Amino acid sequence: MTSSSSSSIGRTLTLVIPALLSLVVSIVGGVTVFRINDKKTDLNYSVVTSAVFSGQTQNTAIVGVVINNPAQKELENVRVIVPLGNAKLTEPKVIGLQPGSYTQVVDAKQIEIQVPYLNPQESFSLQLLLALSSNRWNINNSSVSVRAKGITAIPTSSTARNDGVLEFLVPAVTSVLALLVLAFSRSSIFSPLFYTGKHDSDQRDVVAYILGVYEFYQEAAQIRTLERKTPYWALTDSLAEKCLSSGDHTRIQQGIQCLTSLLSYADIPDTSQLLIHYNLARLAAAVGDLKLARNHLELARKGNHSVINMRISFDKNLSQIV
Repeated sequence: MTSSSSSSIGRTLTLVIPALLSLVVSIVGGVTVFRINDKKTDLNYSVVTSAVFSGQTQNTAIVGVVINNPAQKELENVRVIVPLGNAKLTEPKVIGLQPGSYTQVVDAKQIEIQVPYLNPQESFSLQLLLALSSNRWNINNSSVSVRAKGITAIPTSSTARNDGVLEFLVPAVTSVLALLVLAFSRSSIFSPLFYTGKHDSDQRDVVAYILGVYEFYQEAAQIRTLERKTPYWALTDSLAEKCLSSGDHTRIQQGIQCLTSLLSYADIPDTSQLLIHYNLARLAAAVGDLKLARNHLELARKGNHSVINMRISFDKNLSQIV
């Protein structure tokens, strides 16, 4: 076997192994949740997503933890601790709480959110963008700690029925099989069978090129200064936010054209494509093109990805369209 073939197989394994580990984590986490008997509690939580996005230089993960106070009384001193393991926290975000109403403490091992008071029927979520330093990574219900004064929260669950476990396993297996196909399609051994003719290069430079075509010159220059490991979906998140914050319909239309061209020009991983369609839906809704927004929402939700569904639920404009 030639050295190039060995190198190709090695690159393929770097995608296959995380996919298999992701499957194991998903199965263990799902079975654990379904085996927990339903209990009434004054505080509960759920790790609603633990998705891995494969980049060209490293993997990235998004973790969402939802904390809920279903009781009819106020809770004091709510503490949420999420261990980071061997992952590096890139960006945390708390949704559902006013700035200044909570304290955030971060170190190399964990992130802790402290909420002095949580009102009855109130909930909030913690979203984490993580950079993975190795293939061994696991955050699930059992590793997250949620407490309040005099209360230890339990993970939410539906029932312990076997069909519930099967409902969870089917999409998990399907998702990993899709990752395996993607891994082999990117191997030089199998590339003639899967070649698409799209630009497969440094994603930072590819996005910068498309931005320049549509006269986003400043944004293109900024992107070229970022780390090469920045994934497509993160780059397009930034562009969408800048277009929306401008309030300029012409600029937003340019953003729509830019992201549409990026999808047709670049060789983008499936998960990033879903998030780009989500951003296109946001931009289309902002200029009142509800038909286009619905079309991109349908494409974004095609994979029934928990990250996409959670983002849509946080967006008032898109949740109304859905």
